[in-house]
Amino acid sequence: MAVSAYWSFTDYNGVDAPQWTGLANYSDLAGSHRFHQAFTNTLVFTVVGMSVGPVLGLVTALALNQKIRMVGFFRSVYFLPVTTSLVVTGTVWKMLLNENGVLNSALGLFGLPGHAWLADPGTSLLSVTAASVWQGFGFETVVFLAALQSIPKELYDAASVDGAGFWPRFRHVTLPGLRPSIVFVSVFGLIGSFQAFDQMFVMTRGGPVGSTTTLVYYLVERFQELDLGAASAVAYVLFVILAALSYAQLRASRERA
Repeated sequence: MAVSAYWSFTDYNGVDAPQWTGLANYSDLAGSHRFHQAFTNTLVFTVVGMSVGPVLGLVTALALNQKIRMVGFFRSVYFLPVTTSLVVTGTVWKMLLNENGVLNSALGLFGLPGHAWLADPGTSLLSVTAASVWQGFGFETVVFLAALQSIPKELYDAASVDGAGFWPRFRHVTLPGLRPSIVFVSVFGLIGSFQAFDQMFVMTRGGPVGSTTTLVYYLVERFQELDLGAASAVAYVLFVILAALSYAQLRASRERA
């Protein structure tokens, strides 16, 4: 980390000796359209994913926390995608969403037109986000389910005696009991979303026209171009963003508590 911090202030190609350039790499990033696009794509990916994924995980956990048949089987099924490699998941979803894929074939059975989900800049990022949410929300399900099972049943019994329905019990018993898990899922998910790379590399190669290029994908491109100084600068910009957002989330959680 110390070496890459030094590189971020130099012009370095990995072969010749680093040449000190001060803040030039950071200044170039501030004026780079490609970097701005990568940052915007990452932000959209994070906001959409963190809006949908935890909600799906919580809803699924609430359902699996009930006394239903084969609950162990369903818990395993929801968690199974989490154990699958992102490369495998991305490949499967690419087969589902390409122009001759399963989704368009299914739409054709109902007389509906297909769509180039991954080749259209207007839908490519949301398509990759959908695949990522599907692959990851089982993790949130397991975390929330464990938290739900640790909430004392006596609290629900006391709320029921006081005449509280489902929503009051959820608001005043379930949510407070889930607060530590919500903070963990939020911080963990935020870090993972800002570091997204595998899905974009497998499904779209960052395209079309940069519509799925994220910060980490942009960072890797700079490394591949042997622009190690600029790549290190991107890495430290990402580090500062994640540290600041994680700190803000943790502090806000403590204040609410």
